[in-house]
Amino acid sequence: MHTYRIGLDLGSTAAKAALLGNDDEVVDLLLDTSGDPPNQMAERLVGAFRQKHGFGEAGVVATGYGRALAGLAGKKVTEITCHARGVRLLHPDCASILDIGGQDAKAIRLGPDGGVEDFAMNDRCAAGTGSFLEVAARRYKIGIAELSSFCGDDPNSGAEAEAFEISSTCVVFAESELIGLNARGVPPREALRAVHRAIAKRVVLLLKQVSARGPLYFTGGVARNTTLRSAVGAASGLEPRLAEHAQFTGAIGAALFV
Repeated sequence: MHTYRIGLDLGSTAAKAALLGNDDEVVDLLLDTSGDPPNQMAERLVGAFRQKHGFGEAGVVATGYGRALAGLAGKKVTEITCHARGVRLLHPDCASILDIGGQDAKAIRLGPDGGVEDFAMNDRCAAGTGSFLEVAARRYKIGIAELSSFCGDDPNSGAEAEAFEISSTCVVFAESELIGLNARGVPPREALRAVHRAIAKRVVLLLKQVSARGPLYFTGGVARNTTLRSAVGAASGLEPRLAEHAQFTGAIGAALFV
């Protein structure tokens, strides 16, 4: 008999859902970026799983900012715990996690048993998160998915790599610095490389806070950005690895708590 479990990660910019089967098999993954209230996205995602896979009841656990609003969830678990559990399932060698979402960034150090030993979060300012990348990409009319190909894999290469820096710790002031770079005639590619370096410096402070060690796995929607992964690696001395199902590790971890 096939038993299903559902994990929901109701984040600030998107809702992610993971359907797990027997033996912790990842059966299906769904993403909702509609911006609807968390309870509506949760009901829609669970309903889509039921319709697609033809089952009636399944246990549901929610995590993320909107977890308290998911009325259909039998349990709510913090995102730190869920990310740790999800990444460790996919990557048993994981020692540390860097998760960058739309509105926050998290650094997590795991113990030998996979439990959380220490963590640090930056949730007071968006200057070290995916939102800053979106703001910067919008300013230069570049799609967020095209940033890596536009900037190149190594934001520290080239003679001008250190000539342009963004130092503000607030995304509003950082955007003002971008305007200043543009006024000085700094090429968009160099300005956006500076954005990646600025984000890397902020999240590396989190990694240092928790004494992160390798292997380090990168999760969240931003993890697919190869320019940022390279910048984090250069600034931290660690080599961030792209986690499997990087945007869904929180949802996968939540399902494991059913």
